Amino acid sequence: MPMIDALWPEDALTSEAEARLVRELTDILIRAEGYDPASHVAPRVWVFPTEIPDGAWGTGGAIWMLPDIHALLAGDSERDAGVARLARRRLEKARITLEAALNAASAGIASKSSLERPA
Repeated sequence: MPMIDALWPEDALTSEAEARLVRELTDILIRAEGYDPASHVAPRVWVFPTEIPDGAWGTGGAIWMLPDIHALLAGDSERDAGVARLARRRLEKARITLEAALNAASAGIASKSSLERPA
């Protein structure tokens, strides 16, 4: 059963790109075993996609942030694009977390009132 780790900096890939990467790596591993990717062996292949938090990615003895990687790959003018991507992603994650916390708090309040005993 072939397995592969795929790692990238936080928000370096879109959800669509992540899904495409998993599909393409699966096909590569199937071919490496000598099978056709259309065959029945795909469920035997495991891809472990992992997003590395910004500030936890290093090379050349230094920590690289997503804006630095954008600048390295696409030119210094793209540094702000990396900053904007991280800001959008973090805002969305915060919104999801807040929504989940509010839902949990509401559910807790409702269940607590149903469990209270009369004095």
